[in-house]
Amino acid sequence: MDQRTWPEQDRKWVARYQSAITGKHVPADVLERREGELLAAVRAAGLPAAEVFGDAAELAGEDATELGTTGEAVRTSEGGGRRAALREVGGTLLALGAVAVASTALRNGWFVDLELGATLVAVSVAAVFLGWVVGRSLFSAGRPAWMAGVLLGVLAVAVAGIAAAVEVGPDVVVAGDVPVLLLGAGLLVPGVVVLVVAARMPQPSLRLEWDDAEWLRRFRGGLVSRLVPRATARAHVAEVEQQVSSSGVPAHAEFGHPLVLAREVARADRTARARWWWVATVAGTGVPLVIGLLILVNNSWGALSIPLGAFLVLVGLSRSVAAWRGRPWARQA
Repeated sequence: MDQRTWPEQDRKWVARYQSAITGKHVPADVLERREGELLAAVRAAGLPAAEVFGDAAELAGEDATELGTTGEAVRTSEGGGRRAALREVGGTLLALGAVAVASTALRNGWFVDLELGATLVAVSVAAVFLGWVVGRSLFSAGRPAWMAGVLLGVLAVAVAGIAAAVEVGPDVVVAGDVPVLLLGAGLLVPGVVVLVVAARMPQPSLRLEWDDAEWLRRFRGGLVSRLVPRATARAHVAEVEQQVSSSGVPAHAEFGHPLVLAREVARADRTARARWWWVATVAGTGVPLVIGLLILVNNSWGALSIPLGAFLVLVGLSRSVAAWRGRPWARQA
């Protein structure tokens, strides 16, 4: 709903509400209807929205819990289609480009010689990051075999690139005295272009019709991607297969989208929840800690090494504290 339809005194409030609920997997039509209800209540009360509903972010959190759906989460997140994958790829390219430009400027000033060996290594590292993003999207989509193929292919490309860099050596210069600003434009533009393309793509709809064999494969893959134990996943697949066989009703008509059902089953599985917590905690804590310590040890950012490294270490430690408070076995199953 357009903020301009709200009373002027409430536009900041509704802007905070919309910002807080964005990305919380609430379907667009449901959110529009909910905002219409809020506006009607405000007009009927004749009072500011803050007095009627309280804090906008708190209300958004409550509404997201009540109105968010697993189907919307599947549709808009990793595994839901090319748009989400492209958005991840664009963000990764942009982050890699920004880090490369900043580190190059700090080490070499505003002009740099482009060495062929270093370029091959940089491309190999970028390929690994991009392959990880694509593989993770395929894994979330319930396609573990495709994920394995992508990761093996990317690993082969990276090894070949690094081997070629070693063979070439550090003395081959592709271009000398390249302005860092020009280099930055070349490194940042691809990420920006991919993000623009992703933003312009229509949001995909969930697939409605499936062949039973393909539905079961994606359901099994979806369970595995949500870290449900394989024995438990096989049991769930066998149960669905038996019910479909006895009823004669297609799996998609009986159970809906396979990834939606897989996520709902995984959410109810204590082992899967615990495993997901461990993966998220190790990644969220370990990555900033390792990067921060490497920056501090190698002094790779010059005068910024200490503050940047300390900041990343603090981020990792704070995430570990927040994750421990939300550990699944401390909550009621």
